Amino acid sequence: MIDVPELIGDDGRAVLMLCSRLGLSDGEPDVAPLTLREWNALARKIYGSELKNPRELFSLDYEELVKRLALSEFEAERVAGLLARAGNIALELEQLATSGMWCVTRVDEAYPTRLRNKLKHQAPPVLFGAGELAILQEPAIAIIGSRNLDESGENFARRLGTLCAEHSVTVVSGGARGTDRIAVQSALEAGGHAAGILADSLARAIRQPDVREFVTSGRLVLLTPHRPDSGFSVGAAMGRNKIIYGCSDFSVVVSSDYQKGGTWSGAVETLTAGWCPVFVRSGVNVGAGNDELTKKGARVLTDMDLNAIDNITEWMKQRSGSRPEQVELLPV
Repeated sequence: MIDVPELIGDDGRAVLMLCSRLGLSDGEPDVAPLTLREWNALARKIYGSELKNPRELFSLDYEELVKRLALSEFEAERVAGLLARAGNIALELEQLATSGMWCVTRVDEAYPTRLRNKLKHQAPPVLFGAGELAILQEPAIAIIGSRNLDESGENFARRLGTLCAEHSVTVVSGGARGTDRIAVQSALEAGGHAAGILADSLARAIRQPDVREFVTSGRLVLLTPHRPDSGFSVGAAMGRNKIIYGCSDFSVVVSSDYQKGGTWSGAVETLTAGWCPVFVRSGVNVGAGNDELTKKGARVLTDMDLNAIDNITEWMKQRSGSRPEQVELLPV
């Protein structure tokens, strides 16, 4: 049995109802949840009004939403409709807890601090997960790369995952086969901690015996911004990149194609946004995109470096430049 903490407050429940498909059927386009952009716009209106907190929306009817938040009639009707399913949400949260899963929103104290501070207004309003969120309070390094690795790439990912475990650094990755799984599995087998940012069904993932064992023992945390029963999609896989980098102090690209694939696009996006310093494996027979990423500002990490590192986070810190400043996030 997985112990599930209560992470969501009244403000969070309002955000959950507005920004998640939890409790909604797929055949209800007229009550589609707010997108990230739409939520950020509404959040600014809430903070700029006398309401200040999302929970105050529960006390407003359709006409008051129009008047006090300057919403259009369509917007007010949509918000009111989304907030009218409190019973469904309570039942859904109870069922999640029974299955070992929890929910947290960007306005809740338990929301991963590093993710909120790095991504700010781009941080997902809602996260579903399983396992100990405290794992993400530890120093963290994202290890990402291609699904298909040669032997040298596999050895590099395995050694790096083990090194992170030895230095009490959480490995953050996407859970896909190849680089992701090798790095995470190596860290866990070495007694360390890991965080998996999923683009596939969280509900299915935690039913796997080995995954459930690591989650139950407090060694692995799983996160997704999507409803726990959602299946895989390319959009979800691409969208999780910013969460992987946002949860990490540093990142390492083991192998990347050039100008294609999620590894390339995620690394380029991160180099541009400055979410965390990006290191790239360097050497013979690395992915075609690795050298190109160094030209865009990624730092080099070699096999010889792995052999000589005494403190991996300190080593990376000394070789990392400053990051661009992000726009401040509103309290809601």
